[in-house]
Amino acid sequence: MGNMIGQLQIQFSEAMSFIGILCSANTVTKDIMWDIDQTLDTTRAQVMALRSAQQEALAKERDRNLVMETMAAKIMELERRLNDK
Repeated sequence: MGNMIGQLQIQFSEAMSFIGILCSANTVTKDIMWDIDQTLDTTRAQVMALRSAQQEALAKERDRNLVMETMAAKIMELERRLNDK
């Protein structure tokens, strides 16, 4: 009987040790997931900032092209008027 109790104590101790390892692994996994989540949030913010900067650059380019087209049209009109005189 004493031998059986000793074996049960050993098995219980091993089971508790295994449960402790599982708890530690769970904590580490949560920490890793939190770090990944933070990294994703940072990356998402950077992507949004880059998209905004890209859209702003495209808008400026469109405005510049429009100004250039307007100026070219005015120059052509002035040249036409000078040639008509």
